[in-house]
Amino acid sequence: MNTTPSIFNEKQLNCVILGGRHPDQEPLLKVAAILLNSGNRHKREQILQSLTACRFEKIISIENDSKNYNLEDFAQAFPHVKFIIPLDHANDGDLVNLAVSEAASEHFVVLRDTMNITPSILTATLSEKLSSQDVFCITPRVFSRTGQAIPVLFAPSAKRAKLKIDSSAKVLDGLPTLYPFNLIGYYDTRRFMALGGFDGKIKNPYWQNLDLAFRAWLWGERIQLSTTFTVAFADEIAAFDSTPDLSQLRFFLKNMAPVFKKERAEIPFAKFWGYAWHSSCGFFESLRQFKAARSWVRENRCRFKMDAYKLISEWGRE
Repeated sequence: MNTTPSIFNEKQLNCVILGGRHPDQEPLLKVAAILLNSGNRHKREQILQSLTACRFEKIISIENDSKNYNLEDFAQAFPHVKFIIPLDHANDGDLVNLAVSEAASEHFVVLRDTMNITPSILTATLSEKLSSQDVFCITPRVFSRTGQAIPVLFAPSAKRAKLKIDSSAKVLDGLPTLYPFNLIGYYDTRRFMALGGFDGKIKNPYWQNLDLAFRAWLWGERIQLSTTFTVAFADEIAAFDSTPDLSQLRFFLKNMAPVFKKERAEIPFAKFWGYAWHSSCGFFESLRQFKAARSWVRENRCRFKMDAYKLISEWGRE
């Protein structure tokens, strides 16, 4: 199964890298900006100019498709920007992992080219405030292109022993949230890498995002909201598909199945029969997945600080 690499970013992607020269001006922000691109070439120059004006320590522009367009002109116009073009199929989590591997900054912020990115999207004062929170990830308030507040407060609950996630657009500064909306957030690089980054074995971006966030909470990290860090989308917001699939099964085994007791976690073998019944993968494939997950949890047993039951039952009591 090898769901979370023991070495960060174990899934290696073939890629082409252009640019990345040291900026002429001394950076104001000790932060790397990671720009996830969907292919809006007509906005690219404006976005890169805005990010340059912020004076990030590094700017990494990463593509989701090697066939999108020729980036050589942009690389010449913005030599300090590192352009990464993966040659293999990759989802958003894979791309962030790849970008973090190229970013040596203490913190990084994940942005999208469908957002309204201006030179004031992250100031030095705001960056210092966010860094001082000393948490794994801080997520911003998010607005649609029409100014409507997007739900970014996510809270776990259980209904008939199944995970349920409640959402709300009403936020307060510092409130905990289960996961960052669309991966957008201000991340602590060291904590991100210690968690293993996004699981490259999970193909569905929704479950991949939820997997890392849930693991962060179970391993004692924190994700919280900021009301001073705000972003707005300039285009339609693409919805993630949360339909249960094979990715959801991997998420379940890594995050919902472990039981925490005596300061460590394990997956009781008695849980196999229920898993095999609901997985629809067949007996032997379900057994293989289950054994691999038990092995992974055993390897990381002392990194768990709680299990899913405790996380859900105690959510919001702080």
